[in-house]
Amino acid sequence: MKYNIWNAIAYEIANILIDYDPRWRNYWWINTLRKSCFLDWVEWKTAQTMAKVDKQIEKIQEAITAADELQYVKPIVTEHPPDGSKAQELLGGTLQITAPWYKPNEKQPQSNKD
Repeated sequence: MKYNIWNAIAYEIANILIDYDPRWRNYWWINTLRKSCFLDWVEWKTAQTMAKVDKQIEKIQEAITAADELQYVKPIVTEHPPDGSKAQELLGGTLQITAPWYKPNEKQPQSNKD
């Protein structure tokens, strides 16, 4: 809903005056101003609050994304070329899934078989 920013500002100023000195509440024109500007002030305040909530949601989503990246390791998928068999001609070569820290070219420690 659209709101009149000047009405919202007038209502906010009236609130500041009442907070500063409660006697302002006794003036009929302050009460009339507050009654006529209240809906615009509510819409303005809601828009301001939702903007703050949107910023907080963005920060939370960034934190969740960063935590997910640290928590889950993406595997490395390698597709090998077909070896010429009929099945691999139709389906393609074999797929190999490895962890990023696994290096097949490095020598693996051999276990002692006695």
